[in-house]
Amino acid sequence: MPALLETMRDPDVLRFTRTPDPMPDGWIHEYVARVGAEDRMRWAILEGEGFVGYAVTGPIDREGLEVELGYAVSPWGRGRGVATETLRQLTQWAFAQGMQRVTALISADNPASSRVAEKAGYTFEGVLRSVHHRNGRRGDLESWSILPGELPAS
Repeated sequence: MPALLETMRDPDVLRFTRTPDPMPDGWIHEYVARVGAEDRMRWAILEGEGFVGYAVTGPIDREGLEVELGYAVSPWGRGRGVATETLRQLTQWAFAQGMQRVTALISADNPASSRVAEKAGYTFEGVLRSVHHRNGRRGDLESWSILPGELPAS
């Protein structure tokens, strides 16, 4: 859990996710305890034996067959394609679950993550204005999506 906590406290992770800043006492334990909830999933991203980030789903819509995917790479795991490979694997997982539409909502201020979505085969759909809100600030999110049959071979 120390590597997860260090990742979640990284300034870029705090800037681009809904991780609370400052993080309340006990929040990380509650977050980990929710792993495997029926409507959301979370995974550790591992490289070899080491933790290099985490991946999540938003609420899984099993009726509408849609899911939003997300990822955060630790500072020590960046720049080596970890995020792109993670998003590809998450997308494969989503399609194996029967999803018919998979989305990634990415901060408009995060061009590196937008490149990840593009490399993973996602299509840019547009900007959702002022929808990302935390700590009294609002920001824009880019909407990216992928449908079955669009995932490129890795």
